[in-house]
Amino acid sequence: MFLLALLVSQSAWGISLENLFSPGELIDGHAKIQQDCKQCHVRGRDLTQNDLCLDCHEKVSADVHNRKGFHGRSEQVESVQCRSCHTDHKGRDADIVWLDQDRFNHEMSDYRLIGKHRQAKCESCHESDKHYREAPSACIDCHKKDDVHKNKLGKKCGSCHNPKAWSSEQFDHDQTAFKLRFAHKQVACDLCHVENRYKKTPKTCVSCHAIKDVHQNRFGNDCKACHNTEKWEKPRFDHDRNTRFKLESSHRSVGCNACHARTRQALPGKKSSPRRCIACHKLDDVHQGENGKRCEQCHAEDRWSKNSFDHDQDTKFKLRGAHAKASCESCHQKDLRGKKTSPACYSCHQHQDAHKGQEGESCETCHNDKSWWLEDVRYDHDLSDFPLLGQHAVVGCEACHLSSAFKDVKQACVDCHAEDDIHDQTLGQKCQQCHNPNDWLIWQFDHNRTDFKLKGAHEKLHCRLCHNRPMENAVELKQQCIDCHRADDVHDGNFGGDCERCHNQTDFSVIQIN
Repeated sequence: MFLLALLVSQSAWGISLENLFSPGELIDGHAKIQQDCKQCHVRGRDLTQNDLCLDCHEKVSADVHNRKGFHGRSEQVESVQCRSCHTDHKGRDADIVWLDQDRFNHEMSDYRLIGKHRQAKCESCHESDKHYREAPSACIDCHKKDDVHKNKLGKKCGSCHNPKAWSSEQFDHDQTAFKLRFAHKQVACDLCHVENRYKKTPKTCVSCHAIKDVHQNRFGNDCKACHNTEKWEKPRFDHDRNTRFKLESSHRSVGCNACHARTRQALPGKKSSPRRCIACHKLDDVHQGENGKRCEQCHAEDRWSKNSFDHDQDTKFKLRGAHAKASCESCHQKDLRGKKTSPACYSCHQHQDAHKGQEGESCETCHNDKSWWLEDVRYDHDLSDFPLLGQHAVVGCEACHLSSAFKDVKQACVDCHAEDDIHDQTLGQKCQQCHNPNDWLIWQFDHNRTDFKLKGAHEKLHCRLCHNRPMENAVELKQQCIDCHRADDVHDGNFGGDCERCHNQTDFSVIQIN
């Protein structure tokens, strides 16, 4: 009776019997069929439920039918009901997929994980808001940012790249019209394929090597006539065999452009470059053309700076001492050919004449070719106007000669000994009257040999009492008593200046009247 009443009641209210016995809410994805149980169930027939599931899940049904994807490849899926793994009525937030990412065997999917893909995280390919089956399978879908070719080579990345490593290319260039040989095998792709342009890439050498053409197109565009792919810097051109100028000694290590810089060097059979030394060495000609253009007369090929010219044999001026080490241009600064270079010392050393021409131009009188400087100078001062005697003989030259203008030096004693003159020139400037070169402090002077003999009290007087003002030359003092004793004259000059009539030199206060 109760069951009958329940059936009548649910029929009256529009509620199915299945809804009354529902074990719980469906998942969020099935929420719209919550009241329509027959979408998944047929009353009294449990075995037909798989068919109903596959009717809605058409993609899964196609995988099972075509044996693709996980549901088509797995033997377990074939023998069990869908609800065994995807049980519903667990509530809106329930996850009924039950996929264990850590233990999932990707071999059961349509995309096998190979190489670096095994190390990739699931979310690298499977986005969180999409089904697993919606993950992209084409390389370009994931590696679009890695495509340095910018889609110019299409989307079949697997033609050159492989899953082991994206940078590991398997493209065989030899299958193209340009086979890679020797050094070309080591060249990066973008050196020839600029901006990843692979179609219509030029195949001629000059198209890539024009920037390295040190010949500046003087040899044309047929680079392979001399160069090869083994090593660009190692040409096959034989200068000795193919030209009339054999490369010997230093010429073998010279770069082509050193000689072929301005003229168009053609291939054999065409106009050639000049072969004369001056054609290449004009800038090295320190003689400025004054020695002519036959450089080989003095210079050799093994070293330009090494010449066969013998100055001792070929000229009248033999190189001795420091001259043997001097460079040519030290003496031959200009006008070599047709004009004679003067052998006189002064012609080269005029700028070194510290004497300012005072000693004449015969430098060899004092100097020699070993060394121009002081330590090798020979000069006898005793032959000059001022012989070196006594202490003068051991005094350094620079004590008197403050410069090399020797004749500017004055010879008077006071010129050097003004600071030693304790008399402050009150005794004049003829120091030699008392002093001598043996020692400044050794002197001899007898006042009684002068016109004024010292007697009486005068003998004890200090020189400065009478000699109290500087004298330019000889000493000139007045000898009358009144000249010194005017302050002592109590007569105020009334008796004249002849004091010795009454006074004497012994004591001025003693008066004697004859």
